[in-house]
Amino acid sequence: MVHEQVSVLLVLANIQTPPVEATVLRLITEALQNNIAGIPLIHKTEEFDFDPEVSKKRRELYYEQHGYRGEKAIERLGLGIDGKHRERAAQQRARDEGHLNGLNDHQP
Repeated sequence: MVHEQVSVLLVLANIQTPPVEATVLRLITEALQNNIAGIPLIHKTEEFDFDPEVSKKRRELYYEQHGYRGEKAIERLGLGIDGKHRERAAQQRARDEGHLNGLNDHQP
């Protein structure tokens, strides 16, 4: 089946035609190539070197730098990157005084 499709494609590609018919023929051959045979990128094979031990080491480094699930990174982003992070952290601590997870301590 694929051999027949490739041979039809080769025959269509080698036909000499006037410019108008060539455009139509080009549309047909591109449609056949892209829809039946697939684009050439699909048929390209890739190989990657993968070492699962590297990811375990990098996970430990990520936890150390950014915290579990990025808790430290989210906190740093919330404090801003303009150099006023210490002032914002103090404001947030003062604002959150007496609150537990955003709730008041003395709720009924």
